[in-house]
Amino acid sequence: MRFLFVLLLTSNVCAQIGTGQWRLHVPNRNALDVDAGNNMVYTAFEDGLMEYDISANETSLWTDVNALSDITLTCLEYYGPKNAVYVGYANGNLDKIVNNTVTNIPDIRLAQVTGLKRINRIVAYQNYIYVATGFSIVKIDPVKDEVRDTYYPTNGLVPIVDVTFRNDSIFALTSTKMYRGYTANPALADPGQWVVDSRVAVLSSSSIYKDIEVVDDQLYLLFSNPVHGQDSVFNVKNTGLEFVTNESFDLEINSIGNNGGKLAVNIDGGTIVYNSDYSHFSSQTGNMSVNNSFLYNDITWMADNNKGLIRYFGGNGVDIQFQGPPANSYYAMDCKKGKMLVTSGGLQGGTHMTYNSNGVYSFEDEVWKTKDKSNQTLWMGKNIWDYIAVAVHPTDTKKIAVGTFSSIPLSIVQDGEQVADTFTVLNSPLQSTIWNPEALITDLQYDESGNLWIANSFCSSPLKVYTKDGAWQTMSLGSSMTDKAITQIAIDFNGNKWMSVSSGGLMGLNDNKTISTLTDDKTITLNSGATTGNLPSNNVTAIAVDFNNEIWIGTDNGFAILYNSQGAFDASVGDGSYNAQRIKLEFEGNVEYVLGNTSITDIEVDGGNRKWFGTENAGIFLLSADGSQIVQSFTTDNSPLISNNILEMEFNQMTGELFIITDKGLISYRADASYEDPEYSDVKVFPNPVKPDFSGPITIQGIRYDSDIHVTDVAGNLVYKTTSNGGTATWDGKTLLGERVKSGVYLIWTAPNTGKGRKVGKVVFIN
Repeated sequence: MRFLFVLLLTSNVCAQIGTGQWRLHVPNRNALDVDAGNNMVYTAFEDGLMEYDISANETSLWTDVNALSDITLTCLEYYGPKNAVYVGYANGNLDKIVNNTVTNIPDIRLAQVTGLKRINRIVAYQNYIYVATGFSIVKIDPVKDEVRDTYYPTNGLVPIVDVTFRNDSIFALTSTKMYRGYTANPALADPGQWVVDSRVAVLSSSSIYKDIEVVDDQLYLLFSNPVHGQDSVFNVKNTGLEFVTNESFDLEINSIGNNGGKLAVNIDGGTIVYNSDYSHFSSQTGNMSVNNSFLYNDITWMADNNKGLIRYFGGNGVDIQFQGPPANSYYAMDCKKGKMLVTSGGLQGGTHMTYNSNGVYSFEDEVWKTKDKSNQTLWMGKNIWDYIAVAVHPTDTKKIAVGTFSSIPLSIVQDGEQVADTFTVLNSPLQSTIWNPEALITDLQYDESGNLWIANSFCSSPLKVYTKDGAWQTMSLGSSMTDKAITQIAIDFNGNKWMSVSSGGLMGLNDNKTISTLTDDKTITLNSGATTGNLPSNNVTAIAVDFNNEIWIGTDNGFAILYNSQGAFDASVGDGSYNAQRIKLEFEGNVEYVLGNTSITDIEVDGGNRKWFGTENAGIFLLSADGSQIVQSFTTDNSPLISNNILEMEFNQMTGELFIITDKGLISYRADASYEDPEYSDVKVFPNPVKPDFSGPITIQGIRYDSDIHVTDVAGNLVYKTTSNGGTATWDGKTLLGERVKSGVYLIWTAPNTGKGRKVGKVVFIN
């Protein structure tokens, strides 16, 4: 009996990060490539490289944040003579890893060529590394880490998908034909020195060639047919092609490889290893989709599309995984009391389904979990997809609301594990969209009482409430909101709801804290009119409520602030008395708006009441509490941020870690601010002890808001003082004179603006 189970690992890839540090959240299932050597197994994922130490049973994760030079990995190759691992990327970058040191070889990425630079395959042959790219084959010297030659079988016009060697020949594969050259020919840079191999038919249909491999001195070719299950592998003989994969079942083949001197065919369902007579040597199958496999130490190591790295031995498969989300698919987030939830769905063009069924991910206590159709009983076998909204209950983090664009638009999790209730257009007031029989939930927010506010977009009544008592209420927003989309809901400290309306500005609702009584409700709409809101644009893309109950409004043309949010509901319509304000600064004699006409995608408020702005193409800006100063900015040029296109952000306010969804993946940054703890119930000082090689900030977390911090030696002499950002303060480990403190014990005292001061911790320095 064959079975799969998860191997629990001692791992260094899931520890919390320090203040001012970044981490990339690498999906841990879609493994692209695998190789091994020196008792290590290396697995390439799209956003990182996992190193598995066989003897120690430990994993390490290499990413763009901690070592690698880039993201979007494509392939890898282990080169035994130098104990080196070569890592290729989609943009042509190439890394070499030796003795835990990364050397970047950027020549391909920097090449001035018109073709694609993507690295499709890396092959070690004799004393060189050969790289198949989107425009050529590049020959790398592994000693000098430099390009020795570049071969152009296709004149640089067609991508080389694979390269291999047999006898005196080098073979270059494109999607439609195979080229052949002689390895001893010094002029292979000349396209005229290559010939199309006549044994392999030139394709003109939608079928393609994907892979070539030499196994036991035989050349094998993978033919991919667009008809499902009709892929084939051929042995390229001198007399022509000989059919290898004569199976009685359909084959979806991902790749071919060398498994201990035998042909390995990696399929959707496992790996089949063939003898030289094409009979099965072994068949390793299960709930797998193997992208590549490799035999090392008599164990088959599989890079699997669904399970990550699999160790297969004796008929049993073991999943070797690090902590990470399951897929590189993210849309919206919510976090309460340390529980971070991320949805995986999307909307095509903002209005249509994408049929993404990856579910909802949770991240809590450094552990990622997934809720999807495979583990939620009420979702199994149902048409549920495009999970695009999620909300955590403010006092009970085990209660979660999930919104989708599908046959099950709303689900409620009561115990933190299983969906307990599902609501559709048939058993609730939820309404279908004007063009689709399914209901679209674009946002969800719990108020402080536990009532769930629901943006049910593109229907006659787009705002609904599922109360804490289990009752439903449809809110009346007026005829102007019929068939409109509410893209975001924010609830202020007075209980007012602020909603971004697709291309319609910002709407406010004051329900007078009587949800079931509609006659006392008040509404207000802010738009770009000079006396009706004066917003920078009617396209409101972000809403945030700060500690002063001010509403920060992001648009695709800058941001503005509604200062008197409560008074706006009683203001006269059309006289400009409820206009939002923009912050102006004088710079070099000119008066300019802060952030100008930057397209804002999200605004988040940290524990110190500072504002974090995500933008469409300019990265992240941190503004002071009043917005008058740019405290920091983060881009791909000055930080590990993987993209300047920010889609969504969310704080874990307990730790100050800001989670950032970009168009290239999920990354996070631990800021120097968090929510306060007025009871000092769990004060943390880290790192502690501070060792000689540590140069980052010492963080004091879990204190009162806006506290003055004093650091003294044990004799009571003042060493350092600062003020907290919310519940977090940092110390650079230096005295007031800028000198690193001596070895010893240092006491940390707080003096909040109200109440008595107290000692909250101590830290040990070892120099």
